[in-house]
Amino acid sequence: MEIYQCSWGKDITATPAIFNGTLYFPSWNGYLYAVKASDGSLVWKQNLQNLTGLNATGFVTNVNWTVSRSTPTIAGDMLIIGIYGPAVVIGVDQATGRLMWSTRLESNPAGVVAMSGTFHKGSFYVGTSSLEELLGIEQCCIFRGSLSKLDIKTGAILWQTFTLPDNHGERGEYAGAAIWGSSPSIDVQRNLVYVATGNLYSAPLNIQECQEQQNNQTVPTQPDQCIEPDNHSNSILAFDLDSGKIKWYRQLGGYDVWFLACSNLSTPNCPSGPNQDADFGEAPMMLRIYLNGTMLDIVVAVQKSGFAWALDRYDGSLVWSTEAGPGGLTGGGTWGAATDGKRVYTNIVNSSGQNFTLKPSDAITTAGGWVAMDANTGETLWSTANPSNATSNGPVTIANGVLFAGSTHPTGPMYAMEATSGRILWSHNTGASVYGGASVSSGCIYVGSGYSVNFGTLLSFTVSLSISPFFWPQFTKLQFDFGVCFQWDSMSQKDSHKDSADWLNHGGDLYNRRYASTETEISPETTSKLRLKWEFYAGKDITATPAIFNGTLYFPSWNGYLYAVKASDGSLVWKQNLQNLTGLNATGFVTNVNWTVSRSTPTIAGDMLIIGIYGPAVVIGVDQATGRLVWSTWLESNPAGVVTMSGTFHKGSFYVGTSSLEELLGIEQCCIFRGSLSKLDIKTGAILWQTFTLPDNHGERGEYAGAAIWGSSPSIDVQRNLVYVATGNLYSAPLNIQECQEQQNNQTVPTQPDQCIEPDNHSNSILAFDLDSGKIKWYRQLGGYDVWFLACNNLSTPNCPPGPNPDADFGEAPMMLSIYVNGTMRDIVVAVQKSGFAWALDRYDGSLVWSTEAGPGGLAGGGTWGATTDGKRVYTNIVNSYGKNFTLKPSDTITTTGGWVAMDANTGETLWSTANPSNATSNGPVTIANGVLFAGSTHPTGPMYAMEAASGRILWSHNTGASVYGGASVSSGCIYVGSGYSVNIGTSLSFTGGTSLFAFCLS
Repeated sequence: MEIYQCSWGKDITATPAIFNGTLYFPSWNGYLYAVKASDGSLVWKQNLQNLTGLNATGFVTNVNWTVSRSTPTIAGDMLIIGIYGPAVVIGVDQATGRLMWSTRLESNPAGVVAMSGTFHKGSFYVGTSSLEELLGIEQCCIFRGSLSKLDIKTGAILWQTFTLPDNHGERGEYAGAAIWGSSPSIDVQRNLVYVATGNLYSAPLNIQECQEQQNNQTVPTQPDQCIEPDNHSNSILAFDLDSGKIKWYRQLGGYDVWFLACSNLSTPNCPSGPNQDADFGEAPMMLRIYLNGTMLDIVVAVQKSGFAWALDRYDGSLVWSTEAGPGGLTGGGTWGAATDGKRVYTNIVNSSGQNFTLKPSDAITTAGGWVAMDANTGETLWSTANPSNATSNGPVTIANGVLFAGSTHPTGPMYAMEATSGRILWSHNTGASVYGGASVSSGCIYVGSGYSVNFGTLLSFTVSLSISPFFWPQFTKLQFDFGVCFQWDSMSQKDSHKDSADWLNHGGDLYNRRYASTETEISPETTSKLRLKWEFYAGKDITATPAIFNGTLYFPSWNGYLYAVKASDGSLVWKQNLQNLTGLNATGFVTNVNWTVSRSTPTIAGDMLIIGIYGPAVVIGVDQATGRLVWSTWLESNPAGVVTMSGTFHKGSFYVGTSSLEELLGIEQCCIFRGSLSKLDIKTGAILWQTFTLPDNHGERGEYAGAAIWGSSPSIDVQRNLVYVATGNLYSAPLNIQECQEQQNNQTVPTQPDQCIEPDNHSNSILAFDLDSGKIKWYRQLGGYDVWFLACNNLSTPNCPPGPNPDADFGEAPMMLSIYVNGTMRDIVVAVQKSGFAWALDRYDGSLVWSTEAGPGGLAGGGTWGATTDGKRVYTNIVNSYGKNFTLKPSDTITTTGGWVAMDANTGETLWSTANPSNATSNGPVTIANGVLFAGSTHPTGPMYAMEAASGRILWSHNTGASVYGGASVSSGCIYVGSGYSVNIGTSLSFTGGTSLFAFCLS
């Protein structure tokens, strides 16, 4: 592995932007560069002074040329970057660096743009800052910070909002509240943009007098009576994207009037103190956390005071605050924290060399360092001292469990730390102080070094000529005439602690995505090393996806037992016979299964497991440690009722649907069952609400029946307070609906509305229910008139309802994800139907976003039991139970077997289709983990396959010895899957019986 070094002649402090294999960054030599990421070769460079015609303002000692210090923003085919004096933003052609437009944001000669802006939907959002605080007492100050929205095509200012009241150019009024570092975060859903501001440079006399009257007691954690409502210094603010109006703000840190000449408060004519210069040098990050089981959208920013602040994105209310480390004139935290959603990471500069306690120990350092906090609570998890005994001024970067950060020590160390512990994994000296941050892409990190400029407030650092990309883990140095880079190849952490990777229900999590989002060991590169680690013999078929929690697997078998098994070695923890446990008898609807069974994944719910019985329709809660029965609840009195769905646990409640085998009855007996969704109290099993999917038929045949809720797990949208499910076909419909169908010549297709569908007919639908009341908030019927039961599978049978009746129900609940449509984020649900159609609906109102015919439909599918998504693509099985022609895209190859399909999550476009290599159907759900898609085949040999998620290429397979009808769960380098499906409910194809659950792990 290697380092290539690309020397550019002067310091580089901006985090390089990366787009399509090219790096873009400025240097303090006054140039803007485009460089190939692969080898550091120059694509183009532009001298900013020549490009813009601007002259240096002279506020930066020994920098007598026009410079930028901010990361360029990728905006379509343009780059947009701010000038570090005067306060100008320029748009340049990405391919050549040619100037497209130039816009001045601030007339004050001390104005600068230090922030890297954010591009969204044709506009560019950026703040202004200033070096006016470097002036003397008599000259300071009139600058006011502002946030602007620019048109990216022309650079025109669409709005500009100031952070302080107008001072009309008069000294002695409000000045300051600059917007300094990182990038504005944009909340498309709330239509807001978030920034944070700096300290005051000056304040009106009445405010100074107020500060003296309260004895100058200002602390970061207490409100300050001297803060007027329009003083947005040291604040986090939310601006409306369209108007620029401030929607909410929170002032944090109190009275803080600072400029360089008054750094020593004993200087005559300086404002009363304390004036700690405790501004925000970074914009807030957006993330989602869980508080007491409820999801909350927050912003987090770390202040130069050393305090981290988490605010509710809805109204700016305080969620948590933490003193991460000591503050100081240059920090505290500054230039950019990082988050992976689990933890918040920050630098602590410790510019004043204060005592800095390294948690969880009591060790103390006076150097800088880095800190990780729990994203949910703000609790400090670890603090790591800078090993080079220097300050830590630069932003931090997180990538796949590794935190990257630099040191200002003259040798310029760059460090990689284990995100879970702060342990140093790797370091490399760049040769000059690292003041900037790293960008990460495709196995490489890119970082510049050197910071020899002087603003009068900065510590003394060393000069460099380079930007560096690192290759991991061994290094050879390649010297070029024009650059330095470092890149790593595969960061091994075999001995490091891994975050627990639990699989909580069939869908894996609240979102029903079947996505092992924390998996890092399994990858397209390592999948070939999967080997059988152990086999647990149950004696009969296993079709449920195993749940995983704290190193234990939980699953039922068709032998009537519920099992708890150690994930490490497959040894039995406990087993419970469901018939003995519940006292329930089999209903007799499943041929040759004369005992009580479950076929669904148990749901982890605190210290309990909750699981449904496959006839009668009963849900039971058992003790997770022993399997002991805690409660049992009937959801449906109809003897044909069953629970096939794996429920979802949220905030003390359990959500699950009911289905039915009533459609197996004869013409004279069918049907009265109606599907329903229920909310249960997990402590008692009490039904809190139950909502049916069809109008009440009062137990009378010949009315609406059916609309069962079948597979996977309900997805829960905490933000909207909704739970989403999808339903099955009708078993029967009223006479007037059958007559309507005959009058329209039986023309029903999945992509067109059907005039025979009444508003309360929620069959073949995706629905959103209110979590609290169970009320249906919106629904969308997809697939039209579809009255099917087994006795009328052949429509020529006398007394059957008019067709076509494709049995095109949803055998799975929808998944939740967020996509981008024309640059705007939309929250959607996606489910795939037995018709072979995939449907994406807007979570707000159920409106159609896209639909795709992923593959041929059929009685058993089409898509069924559970699609998956990693946010980039939507993946599904295609059973192809009728053996229709199935075109494998992007080729024109045709198969008549089952297979698997990947669609673009943003558009629904089919990206690839892969045929089942064993020439069988593909009935089971799919699972995605770190670029690898797992799926099984119903072939008698029971193949399990791993596919490359990007292409569908088969990477690995293993025969389990019996048809694989269920899906895999994934955790910490292992996949767990059962095999066998020999039961018969009248509609199933013929499959082979199995006996075992298998663990395949990386060798």
